[in-house]
Amino acid sequence: MDKRSVFTVPALRCFMEKCLASAGLPSEDAAAVADNLLYSELQGIRSHGLTRFAIYLKRVEEGFVKARPSIQITRTVPAVLSVDGDNGLGTVVAARALAAGMEAVENYGICAVGVRRSNHFGAAGYYCRLAADRGYISIIFTNAPPAMPPWGGSEAFFGTNPIAFGVPRQKRPHIIVDMATSMVARGKIIAAAKAGKAIPDSWALDPDGNPTTDPQAALKGVLLPMAGPKGYALSMIVDHLAGVLQGAAYGPQIINQYSGIRAEANVGHFIILIKPEAFGDAARYAQRTEEWIYKIKAVPAMPGVEAVMLPGEREWILEQQQRKDGLQLSQEVVDELLGIAARKGVELAM
Repeated sequence: MDKRSVFTVPALRCFMEKCLASAGLPSEDAAAVADNLLYSELQGIRSHGLTRFAIYLKRVEEGFVKARPSIQITRTVPAVLSVDGDNGLGTVVAARALAAGMEAVENYGICAVGVRRSNHFGAAGYYCRLAADRGYISIIFTNAPPAMPPWGGSEAFFGTNPIAFGVPRQKRPHIIVDMATSMVARGKIIAAAKAGKAIPDSWALDPDGNPTTDPQAALKGVLLPMAGPKGYALSMIVDHLAGVLQGAAYGPQIINQYSGIRAEANVGHFIILIKPEAFGDAARYAQRTEEWIYKIKAVPAMPGVEAVMLPGEREWILEQQQRKDGLQLSQEVVDELLGIAARKGVELAM
């Protein structure tokens, strides 16, 4: 392991918060963005971790995204909230929307929150964990720039449009399901391109419609949906709930943050929160959840598999280890951060 590329979590958090604050973000919002990126990095979701920091910062500095958005939250009916993100950073908008939703769900037992005029908000599972930490079940969708064709089509229309679910536990880890509706998240291909690594030929097609192992060709072509037409159908529904329903952009209307186009991305999100107590006794729910998990994990493992794992469990284990040992970043990401440190006059400590 190259010790020069290992950083502690507090050092990276401090660096990002200082850089974002210097770009005009309030300290609370800067902390939320840093926390989101570190969540992904710690869990091994590199495609949504520190590799995204430079583009987030650049878009704020260049005025593509507002550092201090005037986020408007409207209660349309008691248990439904509509959020106008005013083109703020996705984490800032989504975290504010989630907080409002968690306040509402306390009173109504279930709450739906629709968001428009937002931006890329990082890993959807991050918000599921925040909700689970407060004891709420969550379902979270977001749409994304076009990367995947409708089934049978040859041009990108839908984004990777992830779907995430969170189930709270009194013990840890919570159950967190976070998956793109494409074979992989587009960010994984971006990360491979930055690292100069090949990708599996089942992930994407090049501009001529051929399977490719070249991430650069994949980014110019289209991603393939997971599970064929099933992944396409899921992506379509996410785009409708997060985009069409909310008055946000949808399909090819969504601006890619890497495109350099000076226009609002107008990404849409859709959040559903459920208070388990609304369906019965809280203690009984917690007990039944643990019984259910115990029985799942008691299923005999297949040959070559050590044990049955819960969704998000491997990521949780990795996170605890990396919090202890530090984060080893790729040289590409380190170079990006060092460039930002020199430009901003902010120390990047180890």
